[in-house]
Amino acid sequence: MLFKFTTISALLIALTTLPAQAENKKRWVSLNQCVDIALARWSERGELVGITKLHKDNELSGIERHNGTLESILSLRPTTVFATEFNQRRLIEALKDYVDVVVLPQPRSWEIYEQWLSIMSAQTGYSEKVDQHKTKLQIALDSQADSRSAIVIMPNQYSWGEGSWTDSMFSQMGWQNLASTAGYDLVSIDLEQLISWQPDTVIMEGFADDAKSADFALANIWRHHPVVRRWMEEQDKVHFIPHETSSCPVVNAAEYVEALGHRRGNRE
Repeated sequence: MLFKFTTISALLIALTTLPAQAENKKRWVSLNQCVDIALARWSERGELVGITKLHKDNELSGIERHNGTLESILSLRPTTVFATEFNQRRLIEALKDYVDVVVLPQPRSWEIYEQWLSIMSAQTGYSEKVDQHKTKLQIALDSQADSRSAIVIMPNQYSWGEGSWTDSMFSQMGWQNLASTAGYDLVSIDLEQLISWQPDTVIMEGFADDAKSADFALANIWRHHPVVRRWMEEQDKVHFIPHETSSCPVVNAAEYVEALGHRRGNRE
């Protein structure tokens, strides 16, 4: 993306931010789908004025979508833009010429998660709501604490290894993440490894919550192995995490952990 503007167009863009700043009102714009959700939960009406276009029409209704360009973001007259370390650096640097930009770290450990919470608390001014998020997660973690072994499986046999957010949550519960021996962060697990490990708990991310209707796409074919299918018939062994929860695992951390306590047979 090229950020080349004439003197006149740059001046016009800069002027679009002046009314909001003069009113001293919060006008937040988010550049990340998961941060969109967090800010929507923690803000008062009218404070979150711009989110990404990644949400369905019926999600976060009443909030403008931007297309990720400098012009579309600044046209929303933000007082603060919330970005993450994965957003395009050139865009972030260009935005800093016009508006305050908060760059959030990606929580991969409990320490970085606490740093993420601290930044969100300071920048939103809603420390009580942010604290409630952490408290809710801690209660969920404590309720699942034991010494079981576990593994997350996703399509194409990917899993979360050492140094991932999932690995950090498992550690908080005292669980052994079997995939941590396979590598760092996102790792690939073959069927032989999965069967030989014999995990106490298998967590399925990105699949339909129906053990008997898995399609025969190459991404899912390993699910039809007899041993894996036997696991799926054991109510307490396999847990399906809904996509809307697993797609934002930090923001939805408490809901993620709570889902681990649900038996599939009791979920109607």
